[in-house]
Amino acid sequence: MPPKASRRKTTANGTPKTPHLPARDAKSPAQPADLSAEDREKLRQYLAREKPFTVHIEPLNKKRKRSPLIPQTDLWQDRLSIQYEVKPRNNWESLRRYKKFTVGSESIATGEYILVKNDDTEDAKIDVEAQWKAKVLEVRALDQEHVYVRVAWLNRPEDLPMGRQPYHGKNELIPSNEMDIIDAMAVNGRLDVIHWDEYDDDSAMMPEDQYFWRQTHEFLTSTYSNLRRICVDDAPQNPDEMILQCANAECRKWMHVKCIAEEAVMDASDQSSADKGSPTNKKRGRPKSLTIAPSSTVVAKAQKLPFLAELTVKDHPSNIPDVEPAERTELVITNGESERQAQRVRCLFCKHAVE
Repeated sequence: MPPKASRRKTTANGTPKTPHLPARDAKSPAQPADLSAEDREKLRQYLAREKPFTVHIEPLNKKRKRSPLIPQTDLWQDRLSIQYEVKPRNNWESLRRYKKFTVGSESIATGEYILVKNDDTEDAKIDVEAQWKAKVLEVRALDQEHVYVRVAWLNRPEDLPMGRQPYHGKNELIPSNEMDIIDAMAVNGRLDVIHWDEYDDDSAMMPEDQYFWRQTHEFLTSTYSNLRRICVDDAPQNPDEMILQCANAECRKWMHVKCIAEEAVMDASDQSSADKGSPTNKKRGRPKSLTIAPSSTVVAKAQKLPFLAELTVKDHPSNIPDVEPAERTELVITNGESERQAQRVRCLFCKHAVE
């Protein structure tokens, strides 16, 4: 994806879709006065330029009563509330307001999410991942050939200063209060985006192809909202990876499966070193489990040669042919001699068994 400076210069030329406008709603906010034929032609000529409008934003200041800036207080989280002004103001306010617009066969309303083209290619199949994502805040138009949408951007993690982190999900987006005015011809359709509340322990995980957000980016200060931190490494959860919760009512802490596997392989390595240093060289390995299915679904692995730890979770489904769900939640430790030993999964905090 090009940098955002390039994104702002993107034109709508090249897309075959033509936006359509619905009839004006009598209940809509007050519309601007009708333009004279001369003023309408002047405005049409002005709109012919590559980027006719820009958006200036500032922190929300509730004490400024006579400011020309307009407050925007409904952007995902209160921390993103700002005030803005579209420039040139007179030209923008000369355009009529609409509650929705239509691209192709899709009718898109304010408040919905959209895909925005990031280049001038006209591939028949849209690459959803490569498209920019935005939320529609306002629709204005002179006519069906001059339709403009004020949007707030949703970014992929790699498009922000912090970059993609290990805890970011594949389809995770980070909304911001960065605004732009785009030509409706640059819109490639609607996108379904949901909010995932990671603090709700009872919330279901999203489908694999679902776009979602949980964290926000404040554009003016380039700061991020906090994420829930879990496990012994005090790190956020990657929604694409499994986590396990301790069953102990006095603990109930969540753990990354990779952390469980990593501690198990470290314990095995430390135990082996202790055994080798013992005068009697006694083995302290746990009993072998003959019921381990070699084709069980493994949800996490960790290795410290010559040991390998594999974590299986009971009944966890598998998308791999001929691989069955595990019969139990357990750790399987394989040593350098390919001997396999099984042990129960225990909480990394209280050592209670995790089922």
